[in-house]
Amino acid sequence: MAAEQTSSVVLVAVDDTVLAQLVRAATTDAGADEVTPPLTAGRGWTSDRVAWLRDFHRVRRTGLAGPAGEATWAVVADEWVVGSVRLKHTDEHGVLEMGIWLTRSARGRGVGRAALTAALRRAASLGASGVRADTTGSNAGALVVLRRLGFTLMPADDVQNIRALILLDPEGNCCMRSDI
Repeated sequence: MAAEQTSSVVLVAVDDTVLAQLVRAATTDAGADEVTPPLTAGRGWTSDRVAWLRDFHRVRRTGLAGPAGEATWAVVADEWVVGSVRLKHTDEHGVLEMGIWLTRSARGRGVGRAALTAALRRAASLGASGVRADTTGSNAGALVVLRRLGFTLMPADDVQNIRALILLDPEGNCCMRSDI
C-alpha cells in the first residue's frame, strides 16, 4: 500500500480493504452531509449515500489522469482510517482543488493539518503551481487550518463561502511557506 508519512498521519491509496475502513469510519463517526452531497431526504446515512461514497473513491483510483480528473487518499492516523483527502484538476492551469473530511474523533488533534500538508506535498510533486480549497465562512476549524498552512482566504462568488489559495514552490519543495 503506497503511503506518505507526515508525523503520525499518512495518506494511503484507497483499495477495497481501505475503502471498507473508510466507509465504516464515515458511517460511524461523521455526518453524512459532511462526507457526501445531499443525495436523499434527511441528514442521515442511507444506502444511496454509502453507495455514492464507494463509487466516488473507486472512480478516482485512476488518479488525476483518469476520467474524473481527481485522486483521493484515505487519511490514516495512528493506524486508523479517519477520513479522506482529494486533489482535483480545475479550470485554472496548474491549480488543483483540495478537499478533506475527517471523523469527529480525529478533529482538533492536528490530523487535518498533517493530512493537508501531505496533500500539498503531493500536489507539488505532481507539478501543481497552486492549490485552492473552498469552504463555508462558518467552518471555523477549516479556516484556522488553512490560515496556519499559509493559504490566502478571500470571499467566494457568494458571500457565505470562502475560497482559499496557496501558491506552491516552483522548485517542487511544497509550499511557499517554510514551516510546512
